[in-house]
This record gives sequence, structure tokens and C-alpha cells, in this order.
Amino acid sequence: MSFSSLGLSEPILRGVAAAGYDQPTDIQSRAIPKILAEQHLIGLGQTGSGKTAAFGLPMLDRLVGGEPGLRGLIIVPTRELCVQVAENLRNYAQFAGLHVCTAFGGIDLSIQESAFKRGLDVLVACPGRLIDHLERRNLTLDKVEMVVLDEADRMLDMGFMPQIRKIFIRMPRERQNLLFSATMPTEVESLVEDFLPGAERVQIGERSQAAKTISHRFVAMTIADKKDALERVLEREHGKVLVFVNKKINCEKLGNALKRDGLPADAIHGDKSAEARHACLQGFSRGKVRFLVATDVAARGIDVDDIDLVVNYDFPLGLEDYIHRSGRTGRAGRKGRALSLVAPSEKRLHAVVAAHLRGEKVKSVGRYPAGGGGRGGSRNGGGGKKPRRRLQRA
Repeated sequence: MSFSSLGLSEPILRGVAAAGYDQPTDIQSRAIPKILAEQHLIGLGQTGSGKTAAFGLPMLDRLVGGEPGLRGLIIVPTRELCVQVAENLRNYAQFAGLHVCTAFGGIDLSIQESAFKRGLDVLVACPGRLIDHLERRNLTLDKVEMVVLDEADRMLDMGFMPQIRKIFIRMPRERQNLLFSATMPTEVESLVEDFLPGAERVQIGERSQAAKTISHRFVAMTIADKKDALERVLEREHGKVLVFVNKKINCEKLGNALKRDGLPADAIHGDKSAEARHACLQGFSRGKVRFLVATDVAARGIDVDDIDLVVNYDFPLGLEDYIHRSGRTGRAGRKGRALSLVAPSEKRLHAVVAAHLRGEKVKSVGRYPAGGGGRGGSRNGGGGKKPRRRLQRA
């Protein structure tokens, strides 16, 4: 199957070719015709499956030749993802005469307002900053024809629901609603129904499932041993490695420690400015920085295809987080590796992930159940049954 067979117009096909795309991925080939047919859609696919083009190409196609003004809106949870999605759409739209702008925090509102005035057909925005612009009347949503919630599970999980509701009531009732995500926890299904009742669904692979191209390894050790173990791993690696921690303060400390020890490392987290985070991502993407320490939220915008290894320095607090983290490697059919350093206090968290990877059903595919080490329970994993299998030793 080719992109031309999906019904896309000539200007968009030229943009696709210029972006270096050859054949559509599974989610693109299944979602694009439905979106072009103006159906409401929920698209579920693993990280790296091509979701941005799956909604971006038909959105741009619909807007080609129409009246100028903000007609396409894409809502994302983080600044990094906002920048990445907009860059992709600009590539696709380079022969279509469409203007793509961004709205995210950390940059002066007037700079973004000036960009809107130069031309705005599609806006990629974080919820809070979009509301700032709406309240200042820097833009309106009364001409929006299509709206996308991207990384919808994280959007809902991060508490953006009140802002999203405020945004939706400012748009016309007659619009096309799209929702895309790598995972869709059952606990947010009811919220999804509020926005897309009866929508078509396109699902690639099993829901909330890690890509089969990724190998998973778990190594038991004490917290005190983790830093030395990580450095031994990094010294053997020749490619790019993404290292995950759970807290911003620990992210910065670990990144600085690795740099002091002579490793080409940096850290990205929410307390850094937008400019610093962009520079950090550019260094990682171009290979100047090979080892990047990140928190979960900051890593949402890391769209780098050639990450060889993901390391869970801190074990993730939910199964969905583990899937998103490991999905940073093994993208677009490539092989990838995920290594987790598991402290005694993290054994119950590991047990949930290990059971899921073995194909067993677990009670929660979002945050771990209370008492299981998640945000609603004890980090020490108090209560409940012990893991049925021992951790893999180094």
C-alpha cells in the first residue's frame, strides 16, 4: 500500500515524499481513510507506530484550499511533544501553503501571539498555555473543524481534564474529534466517552502492550549500588541511552554526576526552561549527548528513532509508564532493549510488569493498585502477596 492509495491530495503527498516516508505504517493505513471520511476516531498504537502522521496528514489534507484561520487544533501534554508534533506537521505541509504554530509555557506570550498574526491554520498546544491565549483573546476557536487529543492517556492522567473541558466548550459543536494514544487505561475509558461517544476505533497490537521488538531485562540490586551499575552499563554502550528517574531533583543530580565522571550525559526535566530543554533534546538527537537522564513527563517529547537502550534507574510507578518508557526504543520495527535496576522496595512494582510481559492479566494497566507501590500506595510495597518469581540477577 502507498500513501497515494489512501486518498491524500497532491500537496500533502509531496510533503510526505519530502519527509522521506515510503509506505504507510499499519495505524496510518487504517486511520487515514477513516479520518478523511470525517469520522470521529480513537487511534491506539504503540510508541513509534506513526500516530503523528496518522492524524496530521488527513488534518492538513482537509484544510488545504480552505479559508485562512485556525481550523485544526492538536492538544498535547508537554512542551517537547508540542514542538515535535509541530515540526512534523510543518514538514508535511511545506507544499500546502498551511501555517502551523505552537503554544506552550516557558516562552513569552507575545512571541507566540506575533506568530499567530503572521498566519495560523493549525495550532499545536499545551492546555494551560492555550487557555492563557484564549483568555487574552489572542485567538479564538470558533472556526475549528478538527481537534486531536494526542497522548490522551497522559493528558487525562496528568489532570488536564478541567482545562480540556474549558477548551472544548469554546469550539463549534460541528467538528471532527480525534484521540490518539499509545495506551488507554481502562480507568479513563469513561472520560474518553465524554469526548468521542460511539467513535470508530483503530488499534494496532494489543492494548497497553510493549512492542514485541523490545527485549526486557531486570537486575536486582540495592539503591546504593545503582549509580555504579549504571556507569558500568553506559561505559559499554556505543549508542544512545535514555535513563529514567521518577523525580526532577534526582534527575538533575544523576545527570550532573554522570557528567562529572566524564560521560557524555545531560538531564531533562520540568524545572528546566523551554530553551534549555530544547537544547538538551537537540544535543541528544544529534548525538552530542549520548546518555540522557529524564523524567516521564519530560520524555514525552523525545522522538528519537535510534535510541539503543532504555534504562529504568528508578522503577516506573505504573504499568503504563513502563510501556511508554520502553517504547522510546525499538521504534518503527527496530530492535530495542530495556534494562531495569530493581531495588528491594521496587519488587512489587516489578512483579506487576513482569506478569504483564508474560501475558498474564493484571488488575490495573494504569497506576498500580493501592499498596502496590504506585502513587496511591506505599513506595515500599507494603501489604499484598509477594512476587511469585525471583528477579533476574546480574
